[in-house]
Amino acid sequence: MKIIAITNQKGGTAKTTTAAALAVLLARGGTPTHLVDMDPQASLTRAFALEDETDGLYHSLTDRAGLPVRTVSRNLTLTPSTIELGRAETELLSETGREFFLRTSLEKTALPDDTIVLLDCPPSLGVLSVNCLTTAGGMIAVIQPGGFELHALAHLHVTSQAIRERVNPDLHILGAVITNAHRRRKITEQVRLEVDRLYPVLGTIRTDARLLYATTAGTIHRLTTSKALDDYAKVVEQLRPVLP
Repeated sequence: MKIIAITNQKGGTAKTTTAAALAVLLARGGTPTHLVDMDPQASLTRAFALEDETDGLYHSLTDRAGLPVRTVSRNLTLTPSTIELGRAETELLSETGREFFLRTSLEKTALPDDTIVLLDCPPSLGVLSVNCLTTAGGMIAVIQPGGFELHALAHLHVTSQAIRERVNPDLHILGAVITNAHRRRKITEQVRLEVDRLYPVLGTIRTDARLLYATTAGTIHRLTTSKALDDYAKVVEQLRPVLP
């Protein structure tokens, strides 16, 4: 099982959209793909028009049980989130081995052996995000063009290096995806050059209203025509060599 964390502690970078788009494209290409919505805001869950009335993810983590698995479409499943997951940020702080709770739950989850698992991390570097980075074998940073975003990326880089050294030596930095980009704007190229100093740039995703509307409407898995989706398809091709 290949586990990839889609992350940035800064909100509003299209991290959730990136996780959803990559999962949809992988599934359409025949790869069994499972999403885990680790953000208590549950935006990824709503992107597929799902909800969880039982707070299943929260209970799975706190009980060290297998994750709930919901079918989205062919080859695509999802573990939904709820606001209740936010309680885990404080409740798990006093627990021994709290960094490994998600890994334990995933090990107990019935998924095909060749499944790609994408973890949609919350916009923070708290317990939930650390669980994601401790569990993952690969990490993709998602960033928008802008100065504040570069500062956040530098902070994320320091955190990921610390986790590699202290907790998860198997965590590999796969690269970064630049989102909501206007390719003719100078800031986009400037940010790409700066990001490239830390991570390989896997792709630059154009701003696209169709993808935004589909995500908001909960129909991203049905979207077929989109400039941004075409850009994400190129990211998937970049990732192919490291996927099972």
